[in-house]
Amino acid sequence: MGGSIVRVAVGTSNPMKVRAAEIVFKAFMNARVVGVRVETGVGPQPAGVRNVLLGALRRAVDSLRGTGADYGVGVEAGPIEFPSSTGFLETQVAVVVDRGCRAGVGLSPSFELEKHVVEAMIVGVELERVAGVERHVPLGEGIGFIGVATRGFITRLDLTVQAIAMALVPFIAGYRGLISVEDLAAQVDAELECGLA
Repeated sequence: MGGSIVRVAVGTSNPMKVRAAEIVFKAFMNARVVGVRVETGVGPQPAGVRNVLLGALRRAVDSLRGTGADYGVGVEAGPIEFPSSTGFLETQVAVVVDRGCRAGVGLSPSFELEKHVVEAMIVGVELERVAGVERHVPLGEGIGFIGVATRGFITRLDLTVQAIAMALVPFIAGYRGLISVEDLAAQVDAELECGLA
């Protein structure tokens, strides 16, 4: 793992997400990872594939602006449409963007939530507020709802690591023809200019 240092900016001030990116990138390269505060435009609790993906994509792109980083990482969590008892699964979506404005997308393992929880999240209430579980630190920065639900067997850090690793696959495997930021945004009927290349 020698060689030059790869700079990675994570679009968040959440130390757990920064730690997850550190774990993933340092497994594959000599990386220096920092968190960068960004605005997503999707609110504190996005819901639906479009909003969760756009939140992650904006975090990734905006973390690159002005930082000089080689990669930007965005992670967003929320219920996305999928056949289930509520029609949604709680999922972490990660997007990795390079300075050429090429994007990789990854998902975490996903799970069902109760109907009243999903209904509240769809109108913007954060999972930790509606879940009604005891906690000493905010769930988003601790073990997460999944950690409480699985009694610590799987934590939010685990899910975030897996989502980021999946988003990094096209880069570490050397895929040709990665999707551009603009084309990825267009797939969910949104416009987003990368403007870094």
